Amino acid sequence: MTPGRILVVDDDPWIQRIVARTLGQRGHQVTLAGDPSGAFAVAAKTRPDLIVTAVALPAVNGWSWWERLRALPACAEIPIVFLLSELDASSEIRTTVPRDQRLKKPFRMEDLDRVVVSILGSEVVNTLIGLQAAEPEVKPSAGHRPLSALRGQIDEIGLSSVLGMLEMERKSGILLVEREGASARLFLRKGHVIRADCDTPRLTGAGAVYETLSWRGGTFDLLIGDIGGIDEIQTATTFLLLEAARRVDERNEQRRVVNPESKI
Repeated sequence: MTPGRILVVDDDPWIQRIVARTLGQRGHQVTLAGDPSGAFAVAAKTRPDLIVTAVALPAVNGWSWWERLRALPACAEIPIVFLLSELDASSEIRTTVPRDQRLKKPFRMEDLDRVVVSILGSEVVNTLIGLQAAEPEVKPSAGHRPLSALRGQIDEIGLSSVLGMLEMERKSGILLVEREGASARLFLRKGHVIRADCDTPRLTGAGAVYETLSWRGGTFDLLIGDIGGIDEIQTATTFLLLEAARRVDERNEQRRVVNPESKI
């Protein structure tokens, strides 16, 4: 069996890109869709081996898009990985097949890997190992995997420097920041952070930016792309950086007062 053809359906561009990058690096051929009509059109035209889809998508004539798809005889047995938000009820998912799986957001990429392997089988894993060893001439998922324009280690290049550079270059995209046990996303439009969220602690907006800028270790990865939606922060990047630095200094000063002999 060749690497699987996987359709990823989600209206969150970050979920699309990070899932596509993970699966593409494993050798799968990944196609993306951001809405039910696009997903149905792609899946009906080129039958995927596996579908990874968000549950919270608009209904089509009262039915979910995958229920309409499974009404087609040729697509009735396509396995699906359902991505559930905190508000989604697993019991509301109908027309399931035995190999269907569920993942709750946020999820780790290792969990997605495990689920995909369990569905597509060990034969795919053996194929992927052979492909990685042979370095195939044709790269899988060409044209679908997001391109990382910038990545690095926080202890080598501080996030303040990264955001300052992105502001000067007026870059748009998603800055994914990860450290052990936590991750954050900073959404940039023309160099300005317009939205942000952090999972541990759970924060959004400017608070998520300040928290992320306080991290001393971890990695960052910039995924270039257009970012829509409203500007929820409405603050210049320069001010965010100054305020973050002030908060770090204030926190360090409080630690010195509590423990004068401590080294910050």
